[in-house]
Amino acid sequence: MVGMSASAVPPAAESPSERSAAGAAPVSGSGAGTPLHREHLLPGVGAWVIGMAIGAALGLVIVPLHLGAAIALSAVSIVIAIVLLISYSPVLEVSDGRFRLGRARIDVTELGEPQVLRGEDWALTIGQDFEPLAHHEVRGWTRSGIRVEVLDPEDPTTAWVASTRRPEDLALALRTAQQQARRAA
Repeated sequence: MVGMSASAVPPAAESPSERSAAGAAPVSGSGAGTPLHREHLLPGVGAWVIGMAIGAALGLVIVPLHLGAAIALSAVSIVIAIVLLISYSPVLEVSDGRFRLGRARIDVTELGEPQVLRGEDWALTIGQDFEPLAHHEVRGWTRSGIRVEVLDPEDPTTAWVASTRRPEDLALALRTAQQQARRAA
């Protein structure tokens, strides 16, 4: 955007999902903040090994200059790699009438029936049948996931698609939260 000032750019439209995340009161869920489901999608062993190897390799670069500095740089690099792997791993949580997928949140009343996807169904959903308008939180180290349709006609997001190692548990938690929200309404 050469020649345009920042004020000339129109503000992004806020979807109903983002509005509900910003300030709507949550529907009462399983109790005072007790999650029905919580899963931190940490990487598999291979990613941890690669992170450690990269951290150690950074220290090897300066071994000819100073051995102590190389060891210190390796240690710091490994700690940074661990922190990055943990901080970039999303959390899936169902609590207080909301589904949290990473930093995004949506009321469970705005969601349809959850679909558990494994094997070929999961591969098709994140591959050939990819939905560009869906909200995706997909990690390559999982082989299963869930897809939940967004029912709000004003929300441009068609569905939420998420990697999970426990899709049946997540689907059950969403159904339970939806039933609790209906009873509370």
